[in-house]
Amino acid sequence: MQTEKMLVRTEAVYSDDKTRRYMLLREWDAKKPKALIIMTNPSTAGTIALDFTTMYILNNITQLGFGSVNIANLVSKMTLRLSVKDDVIAEDENFDQIVKAAQKVDKVIIAWGRIGDNSISVREVQDKLLARLEPFKEKLREIGNARGESGFHPLAPQIRSNWILNPYKIPEPVKIADEKQSKPKGKRKSKAQEVKSTSIENQEKTEDPTQLSVTGEEMKVEAK
Repeated sequence: MQTEKMLVRTEAVYSDDKTRRYMLLREWDAKKPKALIIMTNPSTAGTIALDFTTMYILNNITQLGFGSVNIANLVSKMTLRLSVKDDVIAEDENFDQIVKAAQKVDKVIIAWGRIGDNSISVREVQDKLLARLEPFKEKLREIGNARGESGFHPLAPQIRSNWILNPYKIPEPVKIADEKQSKPKGKRKSKAQEVKSTSIENQEKTEDPTQLSVTGEEMKVEAK
C-alpha cells in the first residue's frame, strides 16, 4: 500500500472590492516548470472553489509536466456573462499583473480562443496586451490538438483532456484607423438607380441568408 501526500499552494489577487480578479495561482511542485495561462475573464473559481475551466487547466497542465500555473485573463471583471461592448477594456492594473507573472514563468499560454475574431474592440484590447508581452514572445504558446488545429480555449471539447502546446505568433495589430475612415463620396445615384440597387440587395439577402452575421459588439460571451 502506498500513500501519496501533496500540498497545493493557492493564492488569488483581487481588487479591493473583490469584483475583479487579477491572478489565481495553483502550485504543487516548485521545482517543476511554471506556466501562465491567459483567457477571457474570471468567473467563480477562487482559492478553494473550482470551476470547470480551472479543473481542465489543472488536469492538462499537470500532464504536461508543470508544477504550477498562474491563471489570468484579458479582462479582470468577475462575471458569468461578459458584455463585449461594455466590459472588454484595457486595464493597466490587470496588464501589470500579467507582465509581472510572465517574467517568472517558463511558458505563457494564450488561451482566449476566437473571441477577437469578430470584434475590432476586443482585438484592440488583445493587441495592447500582446504588445506588453512582446519581450516574452519566445515563451508564448497556444493550445492545439493532434489534428494540427490550434488556438483553443480550455473549455473547447476538442482539447479538454489532451493539450499540445504550439508556438504562438503575435498577429499584426488591427488597424483601427482604417476601419473608421469614411468611404469616399461617389456620384449621387438617380432615383431609378437607388430603387434598382435596393431591389438587388434585397434579392441577394433572400437568396443567401447564411451571409447574415452578428457583429462582435452584440456578442454575449460566457465567462471563462
